[in-house]
Amino acid sequence: MKNFIKLGLLIGSILILDGCSTHDVSDAVDNALVATSGNKPPKFFAFASPSRANGYIMHHKDFMFMMPLTKEKDWIKMDGWDGAYIYGDISVGVAKHREKTRGKMLGYGFNFSSSIGKYDERSQATETRDKSYIKMTRKKYQYKKDSKVYYETHGKEYYPCIVNEVINTKTSLPGVRTKSYGCYKFNSTKTMYKKVGITFIYTKSPNLPSKYRSLANEYTYQDLQKRAKRVLDSLYIKDGWSK
Repeated sequence: MKNFIKLGLLIGSILILDGCSTHDVSDAVDNALVATSGNKPPKFFAFASPSRANGYIMHHKDFMFMMPLTKEKDWIKMDGWDGAYIYGDISVGVAKHREKTRGKMLGYGFNFSSSIGKYDERSQATETRDKSYIKMTRKKYQYKKDSKVYYETHGKEYYPCIVNEVINTKTSLPGVRTKSYGCYKFNSTKTMYKKVGITFIYTKSPNLPSKYRSLANEYTYQDLQKRAKRVLDSLYIKDGWSK
């Protein structure tokens, strides 16, 4: 449920940004990118060009990363890259949905969050790549057949990550495909963990307007993953295990 809410917030933020962002004011991005926490109002920002976006390092109190790879065509064929700090999380995305019609969208989204907790079964399983844990959780939570769960290693310090890919078949979110990473860093005594959650969201609405369908051949799930590589490679989880 928590991940569903975050997905909804991200998609909602992209829809809002399409209506209110002005890409010629991205100088204000440095002022907007201030880590927030609790229930503070969202802080929105926009990038004016790939040079501004690709050279920017996102800073959060718990982690930092480079923007996903952006291209000039994202500002010509799509609506450019926007983002927001939403209740302590970071969201960025690019989309095409000028129609302002619910459910008609093509785009990429990224959501970043963090949490701190005691070293537990899940974090230990991720560290040791325990395949039996994946089997157990799939059975316990009845993971769908159209999902994949596995382990990978990413980031500046080679963080162990548990990965979950889902093709959404629910009518409330048609055409949405997600790939979520839970990457862990531990304190020196391995009694606490800090986890950074990264979710890549690909949306290709089934009822995409015909004039945008050719874009779907350029903006694909595979292209999203290629662009996301620099995010995973540059991820740095900061020290500190106090909530």
